[in-house]
Amino acid sequence: MIFGTDKQTKQDLNLFSRHKGELSVFDYFDQTRTKGGSLELENLMENPSCDLNEINQRIETIRFISNYQIKYEFDKDALDFIEHYLNQNTDILRSNLIDSSLTWLKNKIKPTNEYYIITRGLAYLKTYIQGLSVLVNSFKSDDVPAFFANLIQCVRYFETLPGIKRIVRSQSDGFSTRELSRLDHLIRRKEKGQMLKLLRLTYQFDAYMSLAETASDKNLAFPEYSESDTPYLKLEDFYHPFLESPVSNDIEVDSHQNLCFVSGANMAGKSTFLKSIGLCLYLAHAGFPVPAKSMTSSVFRGLYSTINISDDIEKGHSHYYSEVKRVKEIALRIRDQKKVFVIFDELFRGTNVKDAYDATLLVTSGFVKIKTSLFFISTHIVEVGHELEKLAGTCFKCFRSRLKEGKPQYNYKLEEGISSERLGLTIVENEGIMEVIDEIVAESAVEV
Repeated sequence: MIFGTDKQTKQDLNLFSRHKGELSVFDYFDQTRTKGGSLELENLMENPSCDLNEINQRIETIRFISNYQIKYEFDKDALDFIEHYLNQNTDILRSNLIDSSLTWLKNKIKPTNEYYIITRGLAYLKTYIQGLSVLVNSFKSDDVPAFFANLIQCVRYFETLPGIKRIVRSQSDGFSTRELSRLDHLIRRKEKGQMLKLLRLTYQFDAYMSLAETASDKNLAFPEYSESDTPYLKLEDFYHPFLESPVSNDIEVDSHQNLCFVSGANMAGKSTFLKSIGLCLYLAHAGFPVPAKSMTSSVFRGLYSTINISDDIEKGHSHYYSEVKRVKEIALRIRDQKKVFVIFDELFRGTNVKDAYDATLLVTSGFVKIKTSLFFISTHIVEVGHELEKLAGTCFKCFRSRLKEGKPQYNYKLEEGISSERLGLTIVENEGIMEVIDEIVAESAVEV
């Protein structure tokens, strides 16, 4: 079952780099050794699920690798060469003795690149299957996750395949002329599909090992899931992984208080908090470990955010109209998908204060009635929060700040309540903007 999300949400959460050098969540998890492994990791992250069985299978695979400290040496060059060998369009060697001998003799007299690719590719393939055979036969129990059951089955298929079994068990480095021809004929004519399947399982294994190593290195938590039909989320000591010294927070919300109103001054931590929640929820539905001490969540059918939205010049949409269109789009998603997690950061910031107040109050008053979904909404317009206090179903969280010797101080800890602190003007004044302007004006006066 496909978990609903979109380009805007993925950009808000910085899942993948859009520009060279840009931080991304994918890079945070990517410790793969092979190109194919990196592509499989990207595929896993690109495709979160709302199928609890599929999510749990991914988690079980990563946990299994971590718990049993499974290690495997991925030979990137060998795997690349095997793929090159399998996908070349040269003639497959004939397996009869006369033709194989003639082919060998011709290449002895005048070596060809095609024959080299075959001999080198099969040599790598032999070592590759031998290594996987050692790995799967090291598992002590038949009680392994579904992924490893598939890998074991695929490896053992080749272990017992006539024409491969004896060669794989051989300690010799090379092949006889007849063995080479028979093996090329078998692999490329009859078993190419099965071999490509084994390669993909190997790359998936590389991706899962990368996730297990990141979970261990970064002390990440494996999420747990509630099968309840009602929405629920509990996070303990969660944080944003991009921060060098993050301040962790806790949150727990359910259908009884399904709209969380977040307030706080500029730079107090609202946006980072919302991104952290959205990221944990997305990763949990991808079956990834999360940056938290613990996490329990119901399974949602989609995640949509509006954090870094901009105007649309091509369509002639202002920033405010883009926000309005986005809210409608998400409302339609909720109508179709029912159980959705929604994040709005600084809702309706693209218009005047009066319209922003009215629009925010109107929309949030409607969303709080949708008990199948959870909503996190931040705003500077704290007067909206005071009006929402009259409605059942809303919880209020805030980030406090204070001035010390004229400079803003933040602790980035989530607290109960509504923050009415406004430090925007103080931040402007502390940057010395007016001093620069006054200097320009003074210089202009002298020149005149």
